[in-house]
Amino acid sequence: MKVLGWLRGTSAILCLLSLVLLLTSGWALMAGYVPSDAEAFSSVLFARQQVPGGSGVRSVHYFLSMSLVVTGFLYLLVTYLLGKQTVDKSRWWLALTLYFLVLGMCFTGYLLPMDQNAYWGTVVRLGIMETVPVIGSDLAQMLRGGQVFNASTLPRFYALHVAVLPIFCGLLLAPLLRKVSARLGQSGPWVAWAIAGVGALALLYLLAASNMAPLELRADPTDTEYVPRPEWYFLWLFQFGKYVESVPWVESLVVPMAGLTFLFALPLMTRQGFGARCAVALAWVVVWVTLTGLAIHQDRDLEPKLPYELAMEMRANDVYKDLCLECHGAEGRGDGARSLRFDLEARDFTQPEVWQEVSETEMIRSTRDGKGKDMPGFGRQLNHEETVAVLSFMKTNFAPADTSRSND
Repeated sequence: MKVLGWLRGTSAILCLLSLVLLLTSGWALMAGYVPSDAEAFSSVLFARQQVPGGSGVRSVHYFLSMSLVVTGFLYLLVTYLLGKQTVDKSRWWLALTLYFLVLGMCFTGYLLPMDQNAYWGTVVRLGIMETVPVIGSDLAQMLRGGQVFNASTLPRFYALHVAVLPIFCGLLLAPLLRKVSARLGQSGPWVAWAIAGVGALALLYLLAASNMAPLELRADPTDTEYVPRPEWYFLWLFQFGKYVESVPWVESLVVPMAGLTFLFALPLMTRQGFGARCAVALAWVVVWVTLTGLAIHQDRDLEPKLPYELAMEMRANDVYKDLCLECHGAEGRGDGARSLRFDLEARDFTQPEVWQEVSETEMIRSTRDGKGKDMPGFGRQLNHEETVAVLSFMKTNFAPADTSRSND
């Protein structure tokens, strides 16, 4: 029991610290984020690649959200095992509601990067929501701002994520903190709990410093072959949905409502002994682990979701072969088959003066708009990120080594 009490106190402090730091890092990210279809991804990418500390702040924000999901679940689980939910019913209901608001913030924040996984994952989630009888379609349309994704969808998710849900969290957190502060004078290893919580956060920051938050390629609404997957903590529900495909409302309504009803009714189940509570918790953990394991196992043959930089490197290689090889040649010398056949003036990217005398901005403009009679423009075929990636690919592979170093 002492171990469970220690876990409960530590997880509570870690939840509080994670939530405060999550809000703080979110405010920092708001300063550079543009909630529009055209600019959202570019603003995230700019912060990731060019803003000092931008990638680190986003990574901290991402891992803090994971921490809050885990520690919040741990707090609720240990509270239930100790039977404390029957002692202070209002505190349990407040904490439970706050936890689901946090999950709501994770849901709304999922779309904001507007990469492939964010876009298609949200499409799937809203599709599942639409299967809820009677109100599902209206709820999905309210979030989207219409029948399909449109210019108002992202701003709606953004407003919910940074304003509406955090305000409700604050309103619920205030009475919860009053209940905690009223017990500060009572006996309890508060210092040990605080040290453990701060230590866990330090480890979390080290994790964030060594691992960038995931970001895939820019969202492509025409790429219907993309296969999204939910966050790891919802894989169990995703897997369960495979078994009830013919009655999807079981996944979208019956299971969530049954879970909510059970959790909110726990304070009223005063006759549950410690053994019974352990059996219920163990049964849930077994179900969660089994379904999650099955989902991971069945997805083992899916193509890995590549991070943006690696995916763009591969994309640049393909683009060069498709659009540039015929003129600039396999080694970038301007001796491609089309250049030789039609006597075209194609740049020799192995010459150092090309990289010394022509700026990156001019190269981007030439690639986008074309130059002279021999260089066509590819502005309709390549977006800005793809253009930059192709130029980086050519510089890395064709420019003289000393030139590449001096221009980096």
